[in-house]
Formats: sequence, structure tokens, C-alpha cells
Amino acid sequence: MNEEILTYNTPNSGEILQQINRYEYKRLWENSLKKNTKNLFYGITFTVFGVIAFFLGGYIYAAFFLGFSIAVYSYYFSSLADYKKHKKDFFSEIDREITNLRANSKDVIWEFTPTHFSFKNYRAEYKFIWQEITYCILDDKYLYITASSVMNFILDKDNIDEDNLTKTILYLENKSKFKEV
Repeated sequence: MNEEILTYNTPNSGEILQQINRYEYKRLWENSLKKNTKNLFYGITFTVFGVIAFFLGGYIYAAFFLGFSIAVYSYYFSSLADYKKHKKDFFSEIDREITNLRANSKDVIWEFTPTHFSFKNYRAEYKFIWQEITYCILDDKYLYITASSVMNFILDKDNIDEDNLTKTILYLENKSKFKEV
């Protein structure tokens, strides 16, 4: 592979930021909420078993099943409340970030070199060696780059041309690790 340096700018707009973060929120929180909703089925099942056991005179079994169903219900409603709180906080934070973007509308600079990956926006500049980088492709629309297992960079494929996208993916294939999310 030719060890060229890939450097390009992508626009920094509130609409793109909102679109990417809505996708990320849905991927992380709404999928978790769906799994939690499946657990509600077990709560209903154990409630039915508890009622049947109560009418059959098995009060100890009824207490066990009803106690377990109460625990499942409380966990479900607690998770639902957390979801609503985090959703409100998350989107208010996105609105603040969009306001900051309008005040500091510099492009995002992506750089892929033989020794490191770097990302620079109006707020910060990050540089990581390739051993710290993993990546994946989400829904054939986003390139999701993770650095040091804590920093995430999401590149919307619509923001770069097909040639640069192909070069970037080849760079990531050769220099970093592919990871399923």
C-alpha cells in the first residue's frame, strides 16, 4: 500500500451533528430499551404464575413469583425513567453543541498518516497511534472510529467523495483493527 497521507475537511454543521447523534442515541439507548421491554414479558408471566399459585393455595410460591414480578416491574420502570431523563439531557446537550458550532463554524479536519490518526474540530485536536484505533462500518452510512476504547469519531460517508472514502477504508483495514459494534 502506498503510504500516502490522507487529509481532508468535512463540513461542521448542526444538522450533520444532530443526525449522527440521533443515530448514535438510537443505537445505544433505544436498543437497550427494547431489550428491557422484553423483560416486561417475564414480569407478566411471573405475575400470572403468582396469581395461579395463590389460588391453588401455594402461598410461598405465590410470594416468590409475585416478588420476582415486582422486581422486574421496578427495574423496567426505573430503566424507562432513566431513558427519558437521559434523552432529555442528551438532546439539550446536542442543542448546546449546535449553538457552539454556529459560533465556531470551522471544518473538521481528518488526517490519516502512516504513524497516526488525527481529528481536529473547533473545540479540540486528537492524535492517536494506530495500535489504539478500531473501526467499523455502521449501516453502510457511517464510518465509526474508536480510539483508546473511549473516544468515538463518526464519519458520515456523505461528507467525503467516493475516492477518499475508499482510500480511508483501505487505510483503516491496513493500519487498525476491524471491530463489530
